[in-house]
Amino acid sequence: MSSTNSKVACATCPIGAASRVADGGRCPMIDRRRVAGACLYMAGAPADTMFYVKHGVVALSRGARLAEGDGAPHAIRRAGSLLGLEVLVQDSYADSARAVTEVTVCAAGRSEMLSWLEEDGTARAVLDCQVRDSISDHAARATTDGSAPRRIARWLMGSAKQQTLPRTVLAGLLGMRPETLSRALAALAEEGCIQLTRSRIEVTDPARLEEIANGGGP
Repeated sequence: MSSTNSKVACATCPIGAASRVADGGRCPMIDRRRVAGACLYMAGAPADTMFYVKHGVVALSRGARLAEGDGAPHAIRRAGSLLGLEVLVQDSYADSARAVTEVTVCAAGRSEMLSWLEEDGTARAVLDCQVRDSISDHAARATTDGSAPRRIARWLMGSAKQQTLPRTVLAGLLGMRPETLSRALAALAEEGCIQLTRSRIEVTDPARLEEIANGGGP
């Protein structure tokens, strides 16, 4: 991948967008590629690195043989997922993570991630959104199912913090182009369920927003 394409990809990734890569900022994470079957980390090992999945599929497992990382998978993580969040809250990994397919992940150590989170409120809001998704039973639906307005409506219902994210960051979190996000937000505003300002998205009609999130137009 060329450096220009890499910069574009990083600018639309939620971590890169929160780091303002498009404006010359530095993302704390570095690309790494792993072959199918590779172990990213093992349960019980020191939690020293956090990962963001850019491409591919990773399985999380627990079981009787945690140290070997070959317990029965209990979760699948695809592109857009953060792995190794234990880095922020405890000393060891609770799960083992193994690549199901060839994967591209971005990785950063504990100190880099903690420093990044202290730099600006956008970074913390992005992480909060990613953590919420990682523990949701229906996380994938928010970013892949339905029309763009429906996906945004579903996302905005999750947390008030999400309503203050920069538009470029929100587009990255939802896997949309910025122009697609803008059109969908305009459609929601026309429905009267949100109001757009320079710094946030105000929910003005939660009932209508929920209706759209559940498939009731626009």
